[in-house]
Amino acid sequence: MLRKLIPALIIVALITGCEKNSYQTKPQLKLKSQTSEVPFNTDAIFSVTCEFTDKEGDLPGASDSSLVYTAKALNKRKIDYGAYDTSYAVVYTQLPKFPDKSSGEIEVQFAQPNYYRPIKNPAPGEDANDTIVIKIVVKDRAGNVSDTLTSNPIVLYGQ
Repeated sequence: MLRKLIPALIIVALITGCEKNSYQTKPQLKLKSQTSEVPFNTDAIFSVTCEFTDKEGDLPGASDSSLVYTAKALNKRKIDYGAYDTSYAVVYTQLPKFPDKSSGEIEVQFAQPNYYRPIKNPAPGEDANDTIVIKIVVKDRAGNVSDTLTSNPIVLYGQ
């Protein structure tokens, strides 16, 4: 009986004793939190916070690591083209410098006036709200690019 039990115990000990590092060379992003509703206010700031993992820990700011983000409108309505473009700019920025580490958080903040698009000639009873998602990608110092993180819908309230 003991001869049958010892190999089974060894297998169980090996399986539970081996720690698997699930971090990959390519940075991984996971949505942690975000603002879901933004009031109509020129001072309103909203944010998306993501958790990152990177096996080599080479994500912190350097001239060759970057953060790229843009917004995508979900509304199917006529935008008032006056002072606004129908699309959102793709923003390329360097990640801030912080100690090398394999995991952490990145918070990206946005100003409401830069993302709200008023509608043209709203129909009676049509609200002036705008709905967007934010897309975020990071690149580490070795040039490895993450998959695109897409936020949940964010409602920007209109007047």
